[in-house]
Amino acid sequence: MNAWMKLYPAAFRREFGDEVTDAYREATRGAGGRARMLEAVDIAGHALRMRLGLGSAGRAGQLLAMVAPFAVIAVGAVAMSWARMCAFVVTISGGFGFGDVFPQLMAAHLVAVLGAFLALAGRWAVGTWTALVGVLAGIAIDVGRLGGDPVGSTLLFGGPLLILALMALLCPPDLRPAPRTRTRAGVVAVLAWTAVVTGALLTLPLSYPLPELKFAVPMVYGLLLAGRQAFTRLRTAPAVLLAGLPLVFFGANPGGLDVLVLTSALGLLLAAAAVVSVRLRRSGPNPLAGDRTASCGSSDRG
Repeated sequence: MNAWMKLYPAAFRREFGDEVTDAYREATRGAGGRARMLEAVDIAGHALRMRLGLGSAGRAGQLLAMVAPFAVIAVGAVAMSWARMCAFVVTISGGFGFGDVFPQLMAAHLVAVLGAFLALAGRWAVGTWTALVGVLAGIAIDVGRLGGDPVGSTLLFGGPLLILALMALLCPPDLRPAPRTRTRAGVVAVLAWTAVVTGALLTLPLSYPLPELKFAVPMVYGLLLAGRQAFTRLRTAPAVLLAGLPLVFFGANPGGLDVLVLTSALGLLLAAAAVVSVRLRRSGPNPLAGDRTASCGSSDRG
């Protein structure tokens, strides 16, 4: 346990170290190796957020929580779009000249899709870890098997996608979106419908300009899953921009949005940020300025 405690900032260890140690011992008393490891990972994640200033009491952590659902949506929509591209290559050319790299790349993207929509279905921790694994696998295959240029497409698309996956993963646990699907049957139903949407986009031929749907459909589906709560939490202009820019950026690239649509999307995003900024000034104090007292309770661990 002492090794895990060293991950925390020194000031936090001095003030709350004994409480964290006691909480760990209580949680793992009589538990098996798997439970102990999960609790250790829980503590390591909490320590990392403390180091990065991403606790639920800080501005950065609260901003991250506002943006996290949209980061997950972007990861899922982009991964589904790229999976369709890989399926197209495999279907048309059989992947000749590339071996089995495109089926592998498609599988990695589908793992990211599964993780993203699993998180939106109410299983945030498992979903965000799964999405991150899928994104990392896709980058590794791109670099290792396709010879991706680290300053080219891999950095341009894989880098931002990795950042979005990490933003979702590092969201403070007590500020994660409330699950709209609370039962196991509901989660299974959401994932089944996700499989239907994914299968349709992978198999149906889309002639111009319909290929843009390969990003638009999963994006809209993700927004519906996130629900109204995701939008009501966007209470600052920076949060609106951070939430919307990835959707505009990735939507313009895989779907090839024309200049008019892209300009309109950016204009609407800037207008929304301006409206939120005006409302914020009229409403008074910054909604991100809350209780910044450090807390070692289990509410910010997970």
